[in-house]
Amino acid sequence: MFINTTNSARESQLTADFRPIKDQIGRMLGLLDGQSDGRFAYAIWWLPDDAGWPDAPEYEAGEYDLNYLQAGGTAERMSVDLQISGGQMRHFIVGRDHDVDEPLTESVTVAGTEHARHPAEVFDADEATELFFHYYEHRGTVPDGYVLRPLDLS
Repeated sequence: MFINTTNSARESQLTADFRPIKDQIGRMLGLLDGQSDGRFAYAIWWLPDDAGWPDAPEYEAGEYDLNYLQAGGTAERMSVDLQISGGQMRHFIVGRDHDVDEPLTESVTVAGTEHARHPAEVFDADEATELFFHYYEHRGTVPDGYVLRPLDLS
């Protein structure tokens, strides 16, 4: 199963109960407003069905929620990042094909904070939906042709 997380706090299971998964992802990304008192981030992460989410005594999110695809910003201007654990935590900014050494001349506002990005790393909700749906369908990958720029969070 996949879990939705909004603003790194509110979690729910990603289901097709109300609309198809791709439409549900698009809806959530389309609601991003970049405001600290609104919706500034949306993430999905995979969790095995037998993990006991959310309330089994043995459930530990930390085993699973360290691997995610996340968008931050507004529906019109967001960046997408991928985090992968497994021995060593790695964090990447996702972008269309570009030279990762080129200057970061754009910015995306997430909860009132500006984040420098390359123009190829700025997405709207429609394009980000395609990335998220691919991540959902292929559990943990972004489509070929996208570049992952390492981000040092230390």
